[in-house]
Amino acid sequence: MSDVITPPDTARFMADFIYDLKYEALGSEVTETTKLFIADYTAACYAGRRINRQFNEALLKIYGDTEITENRAYMNAVYAHGADMDDGNRKAMGHVAAHVMSSVFALAEELKDRTWKDIFTAINAGYEVYNRIGAMAQPGLVRRGFHSTGTAGVIAAAGACAKLLNCSKDEIYNALGIAAIQASGLLIIAESAQCCKPLNPAAAARNGIISARLAKAGVPGPIRPFESEKGWFHAMTDKVHYEMLDGLGSAFTICESYLKPYPSCRHTHCGIEAAVYIHNEMKAKGLTVSDINKLKLYIYGNAIRIAGQIRKPDTVEDRKFSIHFTLAAAICTGAFTLDDLENDISEEVIKMIDLIELIPDETMEDGAAGIRGARLCVGFNDRTVMEKTVFLPKGEAANPFTWDDMYQKMSDCAKGFGIDAGAVCEQIQSIDPEERYSRIDGSPEDIMMCSTHSSCALCFNT
Repeated sequence: MSDVITPPDTARFMADFIYDLKYEALGSEVTETTKLFIADYTAACYAGRRINRQFNEALLKIYGDTEITENRAYMNAVYAHGADMDDGNRKAMGHVAAHVMSSVFALAEELKDRTWKDIFTAINAGYEVYNRIGAMAQPGLVRRGFHSTGTAGVIAAAGACAKLLNCSKDEIYNALGIAAIQASGLLIIAESAQCCKPLNPAAAARNGIISARLAKAGVPGPIRPFESEKGWFHAMTDKVHYEMLDGLGSAFTICESYLKPYPSCRHTHCGIEAAVYIHNEMKAKGLTVSDINKLKLYIYGNAIRIAGQIRKPDTVEDRKFSIHFTLAAAICTGAFTLDDLENDISEEVIKMIDLIELIPDETMEDGAAGIRGARLCVGFNDRTVMEKTVFLPKGEAANPFTWDDMYQKMSDCAKGFGIDAGAVCEQIQSIDPEERYSRIDGSPEDIMMCSTHSSCALCFNT
């Protein structure tokens, strides 16, 4: 599309796109990017299995029957989002693979006769639905307290699964509508009970499959589920940005989505990256954190609202949503890893937290200019100052991951699982689109197997 005309029915518009989408339209850049994102999804699942243990154990008692497709999708999404290391899209302000890939992989395993071409096409159908529908409702959606990962995620998962089920245009339309009425997910989990945050993409993945199945069985969805006065857009936002539909079918948004190097909320990443840079500069000059007397982080308001409310986190889950903690840990150690979530907080980090001031700066967020960053100013006892600005953190399209980065992430996330991270990455890199889909070694389903929890090497109870 070049000149966007506001469509009278966005669900119909998206259903037509999903139905018409062919693997050949993706092109080599999109398919290679999709492979990288599949690897990232797998790495994130390892991290979520490792970090959110008590929550995972409780859910396995409910959804541990892996013979049920919807259960596999549900638990896959729980793991994928458990450590907040999964991919996302800053325009849609949420995460994608946790619901889209979780539902597609679980359903594909049941269907048994789909090729990797089918998988890549379905995944990208889901990414387009989520990234564009989510972005159309922002920033109103997040300001109302909704989590787009769940609220737009269920619609994306339904679209992806309807594609995988070879639904007709009308069936895809119905699937999107049935999914829209199940939209759920609140961002209150960024303030407390963060361990429950994976429930949002998990419900989206499960309900996406259910929505597609119902539509395939002939169940009708609501008419005009987005634009209706009682529809999704009216519930989620005051302003709909139809311009986000521009380029649909020609520019694929997986290529503008991001990957995460750090196990924490994306709103903390610019601060972490700036702190790592200054830590290294301090080291080169023979300075230590004992020389610091003040840290000021200038950052956009949404970041402070979502991840700036917890100064001294009490739990592992709280740590992922604390700009103060992640910044302090990074300035002290020159890194931020899963170990920072699992190990005890040092006195040095606690002292740094007390020196941090968050300052709202709306110049640090400008969608049109491609900015969503932070500026860190570190003051020292000798009255000198070091400063670092990061406009976009590592993993964005303008500052992309390489496969070397992915090998490192996979190794860190899979530590303790007895997995050859390099072999997993190589297997994903070498996927033949013509081959029938089969589970990747070390995939999320392997992590959660088996249903009896008695013979799996990765199970909690062994």
